[in-house]
Amino acid sequence: MQLSQSVKLKQKQSLVMTPQLQQAIKLLQLSNLELSQHLQEQVDENPFLEIGEIEDSGQSMANESTDPSPAADLTNLADLKESAALAEDPTEHSDFENRFDQSIVDTPRNNAANAPFEGDYDAISNVSSKEGFYPGLFRQLNLAMDDPKQRLIAGHFVNALEPSGWLGMPVQDVADASGCSLVEAEGVLTILQTFEPTGLFARNLEDCIRLQLIELGVMTDAFSILLENLDLLARGEVKRLARLIKCTSDDVMEMLTIIRTLNPKPGEFLGIDHLEMPSPDVIVKRRSDGWVVELNRSTLPGIVINEDYAEMVTAKKMDDEAQNYSADALNNARWLKRAVEQRNSTTLKISAEIIRQQTDFLEKGLDYLRPLSLRDVAQAVGMHESTVSRVTTGLLISTPRGGMPLKSFFSVNIASRAPTGDASAAAVRNMVKRLIGQETPGKPLSDEAICKMIADEGIDLARRTVAKYREMMNIPSSSQRRMQARLSNIR
Repeated sequence: MQLSQSVKLKQKQSLVMTPQLQQAIKLLQLSNLELSQHLQEQVDENPFLEIGEIEDSGQSMANESTDPSPAADLTNLADLKESAALAEDPTEHSDFENRFDQSIVDTPRNNAANAPFEGDYDAISNVSSKEGFYPGLFRQLNLAMDDPKQRLIAGHFVNALEPSGWLGMPVQDVADASGCSLVEAEGVLTILQTFEPTGLFARNLEDCIRLQLIELGVMTDAFSILLENLDLLARGEVKRLARLIKCTSDDVMEMLTIIRTLNPKPGEFLGIDHLEMPSPDVIVKRRSDGWVVELNRSTLPGIVINEDYAEMVTAKKMDDEAQNYSADALNNARWLKRAVEQRNSTTLKISAEIIRQQTDFLEKGLDYLRPLSLRDVAQAVGMHESTVSRVTTGLLISTPRGGMPLKSFFSVNIASRAPTGDASAAAVRNMVKRLIGQETPGKPLSDEAICKMIADEGIDLARRTVAKYREMMNIPSSSQRRMQARLSNIR
């Protein structure tokens, strides 16, 4: 058998991920702040690029708007090329549709009104929120300590404070960070724990309550045993606590009544390391002519090409290396500008379609959240599902019902016999939460009873599904809710 070499020509189509295509896909996945940082890096490297302002990005719902301007109708947007459809999205088949968090929408903004402990907060007047937490704290510190070394150690304790007012690290770690002994750190901590409000600089919940009981002058050995067994108290095992303390159940209830008057998080309303929600990438507003979807211009800069500088460089005589560099830089700048504009248009188009399909949720509440999948949105906007997944992953949207991830609008479909059609998993979870919220405190509903009540509304669920939804929302079982109701009735 004789072997020989030959040359043959063959033509075929193949997928090529060019660097520009890879960068275009990357831009789709960036939030506004991440995109801003990326553009700033490009501006620092490319002499033809400058940071400017983006053009008007508002977009009204086409089925409600009467504004004849081009920005008022979604259908007036140019068809976008499907660049990201060339690559398979690794997150395309992830189970994110079933992960809507009710707390994003339902959690009241005023946490003080829903605090589990009702105490007297007049003690925080020395650390007024008007003057700020830290100035008031350091004023107390300067009055209580004259030794510069103690003040240095105290500064490390202040840095270790968490928003709750407790220490966020062990005392030994604070001692190591400040270069002192454990005994010296404990001595400074003892002074700090006398500051107002009482309970500040506590090591944990037990220590916080202990400090406040000592301040009230009611700390006893019985209270000490109770604080060492707070887990039993949380589970409502009053009789077991009574045996440990060697008292009656009524005595335990009286002690619990005193504890309920205390503040378990003395720093909660003082502005310690206050963390604000990240700025939204997309903003939804209600106008007289319909819903408006727009990009958050405050966090999204535009990209501008310095054409005057480009003309000057082009007209100037340079060597081949300099000409090639300037030509490549100018081409990259123009391509980046088009890529950013396409990214913004794609984000706006997908966001507007999601809002169009979830208008009932914005107007009526979580019970009206429609089942929605990536495929539904992709088919409506004429894009690939992977593109929709990339755009919606990580973006935050601000709506009249609060800020939430854009992914929150996706929810799996649950068959329903109701005339309104199928329901979303998020809406069903909200039904479970609403039924539990309306139950009689002393007679909580079992999962089986909730199943029957939801079935009366045309949705058939298994008991284990109700239990799964309840656990997802961190709602305790009926027996645990019954124990909590008994403890909450204590006055």
